Amino acid sequence: MKCFMGIDAGTSGIKAVILDETGRIVGSGYHECDIITPRPGWVEQNPEVWWQACSAAAKQAAASSGCGMQVAGIGFSGQMQGCQLLDRDYQPIGNCIIWLDQRSSREVEEIEQLIPDEESIGITANHCLNSFWAPKLLWLRKNRPQDYERAAKVVFAKDYIRYRMTGELAADVSDASLSFLMDVPGRCWSKTMFSRLGIDISLAPERLAESADVVGTLLPAVAEDWGVPAGIPVVAGGGDQPAGGVGTGIVRPGILGATIGTSGVVFGCTAEPMVDTEKRAIMTMAHSEPNTWCFLGLVLSAGGAFKWLRDTVFTHEKAACAASGQEVYDCMTALAAQARPGCEGLVFLPYLNGEKTPISDENARGVFFGLSLRHGLPEITRSVMEGVTFAMRDTVEICRELGMSVDEIRANGGGAKSPLWLQMQADIYKTSVVTTNIDEGPAAGGAIMAAVGAGYFSGVTEGCDSWLKISHRVDPDPEVCKIYDDCYQSYKDLYPALKERFASQAALLEKHMS
Repeated sequence: MKCFMGIDAGTSGIKAVILDETGRIVGSGYHECDIITPRPGWVEQNPEVWWQACSAAAKQAAASSGCGMQVAGIGFSGQMQGCQLLDRDYQPIGNCIIWLDQRSSREVEEIEQLIPDEESIGITANHCLNSFWAPKLLWLRKNRPQDYERAAKVVFAKDYIRYRMTGELAADVSDASLSFLMDVPGRCWSKTMFSRLGIDISLAPERLAESADVVGTLLPAVAEDWGVPAGIPVVAGGGDQPAGGVGTGIVRPGILGATIGTSGVVFGCTAEPMVDTEKRAIMTMAHSEPNTWCFLGLVLSAGGAFKWLRDTVFTHEKAACAASGQEVYDCMTALAAQARPGCEGLVFLPYLNGEKTPISDENARGVFFGLSLRHGLPEITRSVMEGVTFAMRDTVEICRELGMSVDEIRANGGGAKSPLWLQMQADIYKTSVVTTNIDEGPAAGGAIMAAVGAGYFSGVTEGCDSWLKISHRVDPDPEVCKIYDDCYQSYKDLYPALKERFASQAALLEKHMS
């Protein structure tokens, strides 16, 4: 029986799964990755750490499956918007400036002066954000000219890992969509954008492939190390959100996905590129399904906020759970279940490193509002979960405003593994939330693409229809929805009241850090 490996190169870690011909997960592996924060608002990762984590996860998946030598293809999902420079030998130059990084806001302003929105949006389908390649490259050219001059290529995270696997360099259309250097409707690099911004187009990988296209084969040394066959096809893969859309079956218009991982994403599929004329950081991309496009709204710190709470407040519980074989997140959500919906007025803003959708403010920071003597750890923990979900609802409301029907939301990530968080999402979004039989969305999407590249499926949609089924449905509680409507309004009122204070606090911090 043939098997297919999907690798999800996430921010917190890299996961590998192996699916058999029926879509059953037969093996998995995971290895954590750390982030580097050299200054406030700066977030980087070491690409060598990615490679070591990927190898560890892939070996673990192959060994646990018992059928590593039956793997017939490998596909990818990867964190998006990372900017990694490579020299002429394709060796990394410094660390990768990842999607969480906020340092290039001034460069966004420069780009908007060089190319007005009304011109660029017709090419890129997006308003420029500081997480995109273009402003990061301008920042590097200005602040690290020696590195910039040495650079022969710039790549996304998964594309560097795939290069280490195959010796071939390529990018895919979904990842490239958030470079601000791609013709998104035309699904190709934009010579106009490169030229107008003064960036040499030769920096971009020459090959820009569809996600399920085969772009290389697995090198013998890597195959031997991982315990899988050499020479098997490796497909281009997709950014984590489009790949997650494939892995949850969001390949047709009319269904939304909600993923709570390190970040939080509300994701949808369209027949044509969707452009939000307002600057609310709705990002439009070429989908991993050919001739289809997709969009997302991004919460920068979603599961990341919950992880922050774990690592700062639940340190003893984390150690105790690790010693006993329990999952600390289960203990945290059990504690949160003791608190009432709305947490008796305690509201959390999850802006721990700025925010994207809909405020796009790198200065925004986390806030607990309404803390009182009545509040304890149950309320604090639940308020973090609620605050993250309120931030996700912002994008759901934009979809409704733009005339989209929101009848069902497919949950994925850590927020789909907690019954409490599933119910909370249904109550806050005010719609049914479902999960599928495969709960490894991005990695499963990579495996589906691998099966397409290996010829097992004729296309991505066929793979989704064959392997994915609805497994669980949670309907909203009308009475709790009313409570959350009021709480959501309180949440929405806080940012406008604090916007100027966030900016002045950032200026003060910059003064003392410089």
